[in-house]
Amino acid sequence: MRGAPALDTLFDSLPAAVLVVDGDGRIRTVNAAAQELFGVGRGRLLGSRLTDHVRADSPLFGLLARLREGLQSLSERGLALALVRGRELAVDVHVAPIPEAPDTRLLMLLPCSMAERIDRHLWHAGSGRSVASLAMTLAHEVKNPLSGIRGAAQLLDEVVPEPERPLLDLIVAETERITRLVEEMEVFADERPLRRRPVNIHLVLEHVRRVAEAGFGRHLRFVEEYDPSLPPVAGDRERLVQLFLNLVKNACEATPEGGRVVLRTRYHHGIRVTVPENRERLELPICVEVEDSGPGVPEHLREHLFEPFVSGRPGGRGLGLALVATITARHGGLVALADGTRGALFRVRLPAFREET
Repeated sequence: MRGAPALDTLFDSLPAAVLVVDGDGRIRTVNAAAQELFGVGRGRLLGSRLTDHVRADSPLFGLLARLREGLQSLSERGLALALVRGRELAVDVHVAPIPEAPDTRLLMLLPCSMAERIDRHLWHAGSGRSVASLAMTLAHEVKNPLSGIRGAAQLLDEVVPEPERPLLDLIVAETERITRLVEEMEVFADERPLRRRPVNIHLVLEHVRRVAEAGFGRHLRFVEEYDPSLPPVAGDRERLVQLFLNLVKNACEATPEGGRVVLRTRYHHGIRVTVPENRERLELPICVEVEDSGPGVPEHLREHLFEPFVSGRPGGRGLGLALVATITARHGGLVALADGTRGALFRVRLPAFREET
């Protein structure tokens, strides 16, 4: 039929992965993007079941089941698509029945774009600024009165009968705990300009590793996979130490004894963002990864991981990763949790130092 080759070419040129699945769950039609998404050729996809490629517990099958309730079409953004071969992707999904072919469904899967990830990153940076405002308020309205309460309790210790002194000890301990929390939040309120200098990121990571091995990470094995040709980072060394110390501490706390934490660097072209402080657009070729061998991040936390006061650990304050996002944003960089890893892999992209001309 004339025009059919042109339609095939158009179908294969679509950026979204498109599949037609019959009532038995078998794949009847795929385009080139679907082959790339699943990492499987057309010959192996056609006639196979969707469950041969997508894990049966994926929410994608819940959407398909809802179509049988008479709905015309369904869409969902940012759905977690877990593939049988081990990868996990965030995709925008559209599913719909095909009236001309009863009991068949059309699936369109589009991986979440870099633009959406950057939007999410900028939202995280905004959250950090909100914490900064809250920290300034707390420092003024709470921290100073707490000092007075603690001082009064210490003075009363000399006159209160011995049986009631544990109550005074409790007052002092609790005021000190709240003061420490406010001081942690005050880091977000530090608006001093960054002192951008050429920073050897490997020396920063070496320092962080030594601190970890001497304390919170002494029960783990550290692996370093560095690109020795990496240029200097344009940044503030002390803030970068703070950034990666929080990331490595987070990795160590998530990893059981005897596990490992990998520190990795590499050079990567292609991503440019605007620096918040002077609106300059910078390329982010320097990629630093912190990977652990822990259980990974629960699905319900992934979208909110860099928000303040979100933590997966009992008793966690949820400020460490929020601070990581804030410092990264002030450097004009990006930070994200990578998909499809067994443990957790955090990827930080930073600008390289450029000599002023």
